[in-house]
Amino acid sequence: MKSLIENPKDVKELRENGILFSRLGSDEEVVELFKEIDTYGLGSRYVFPDVKMRIEEHCNSKAKTWMAELIHTYFRSPWTAVALFAATFLLCLTFLQTFYTIRPAN
Repeated sequence: MKSLIENPKDVKELRENGILFSRLGSDEEVVELFKEIDTYGLGSRYVFPDVKMRIEEHCNSKAKTWMAELIHTYFRSPWTAVALFAATFLLCLTFLQTFYTIRPAN
């Protein structure tokens, strides 16, 4: 965690996504707290560079951002997903009824 938190922006990002919870006064205090924590022999400052890179790639992905916004905006309740499924099912039934009305079975 220490290698993921380098500045107050990192703390804000982790806090907004529900990964980090703090009762300290500010994000700067959280950064200072993590700087003071001993890593017990892990001398490398960047222990998890691949994790950090994958997090940045995930956050910078336009498709994932759009999908997250879509789900957050339109599918906040499970009932909206049920309603979408029901509407899609009814449209398929309507299409089939129209198709078999135009081309009846012999």
